[in-house]
Amino acid sequence: MAHDKIVVGVDIGSTKITVVAAQGAASGSRQNNIEILGFSEVPVPKGAVVNGAVENIKQVGSAVREALQEASSRSDLDIAVVNVSFGGTQVKVSQHNDGVIRPSASSGEEVTQRDVDQLVDDMYRAKIEPNYDVLHVLPMEFVVDNSMNVREPVGRTGIKLGGNFLIISANSQSVLRTKKSLADADQNLKCDKMVFAPLATSLAVLNENETKAGIALVDIGDHTTDLVIYHDSIVRHIATFPIGGRHITNDLATGCGIQVENAERLKQEYGVAISADVPLNIEILVNFLAGRAPKQVLKKNVALIIEERLKEIAAMVYAEIIKSGYLDKLIGGLVLTGGSANIDEIEKLFEKVTNMSVRVGYPENLERTAKADAVSNSSYSTAIGLAWAGLRNIDPRVKSVCKPATSSNTATVVQREKVKEVTKDEPGKKNGTFWDSFNSIIRKKDDGLSDY
Repeated sequence: MAHDKIVVGVDIGSTKITVVAAQGAASGSRQNNIEILGFSEVPVPKGAVVNGAVENIKQVGSAVREALQEASSRSDLDIAVVNVSFGGTQVKVSQHNDGVIRPSASSGEEVTQRDVDQLVDDMYRAKIEPNYDVLHVLPMEFVVDNSMNVREPVGRTGIKLGGNFLIISANSQSVLRTKKSLADADQNLKCDKMVFAPLATSLAVLNENETKAGIALVDIGDHTTDLVIYHDSIVRHIATFPIGGRHITNDLATGCGIQVENAERLKQEYGVAISADVPLNIEILVNFLAGRAPKQVLKKNVALIIEERLKEIAAMVYAEIIKSGYLDKLIGGLVLTGGSANIDEIEKLFEKVTNMSVRVGYPENLERTAKADAVSNSSYSTAIGLAWAGLRNIDPRVKSVCKPATSSNTATVVQREKVKEVTKDEPGKKNGTFWDSFNSIIRKKDDGLSDY
């Protein structure tokens, strides 16, 4: 009898480590859902992770160790193998074409799944960029003999098989530091897959109908914002911008004359994306320095500062969508995720700037439990997506679009024998091309952005 599979995702973010242990059903009515077994969230010291890349191996290793111990305690699991995120400005995305002559094929033989998987595997061995490791090979269209733009090559007859691929590569030293931080957390810990963080998030917050119709995921992280465009259930375009939630916080710190940690709390507790409806007479008292009287800050000014930075992010995203050529194909519009997606009225702001439908994305397809309620927010989306990456493929047409993080992996996650009664858990790069596109937006949509 098939057993449910247990998977663990470790999201290494710029401000925190989040871990989710989950169980997926092998068959039956629960096959499209996962059950949350354990979770944790542990902060990382400032500067330990910069722009999505591990900089201080010891500090990150210590935070990962603490997060795994907490998740293990909540789930009664011995965690020995994990899927881990990577991302940020150390990632490069490029398009490449490749093809092969099927050695055993004749004009009457059909393309097999093995042929397709072999073509993708060959792309991992290609050195696309010096000092970069290929970590994802995402097929877009295939070519079978003279037939172009083939979505499903398996079953077609032909001798030549080729494809157009999105290649996601990460700086080799950054990948090595990530692996070293895991080894520092636990020498016996094995990494099964390293997954580009926005792709993992997509697995958690997007549904099949949206990716088929066409949709853009906008993940506003602490240091960077990532854009992933889907159409016809295929990843079509990926971009990363070196701007995120930390820039909003820094703007508030400067504009209000307070420390960064106070500005972060101000953003989380009182942040609003649209200033027009905020009254002029609402004052917020901010404790900014021990022994000093609290500062009085107008909520209107807080909203104005946040609004301006979010408008910049929204305009950059919109310009990139135009550049991709998929603007008119995104029937599903935009899905916002990441910590800053929790700012009130952020959907309205993005709708006004982009003239597209917008929603905030939260993890879907979770078995309804107290633990699921605790992680049903954007903070855990990527970690949940990493767990999903152990249960289903990013692209179902290919065996795997993730390069294995280790050459061999025999480790498993095992459930410990329970020795006490279970208690309820407490919920406890852009270059000048962008500016050219942006200026064209201003010219084309002056009436739409003039009030913005």
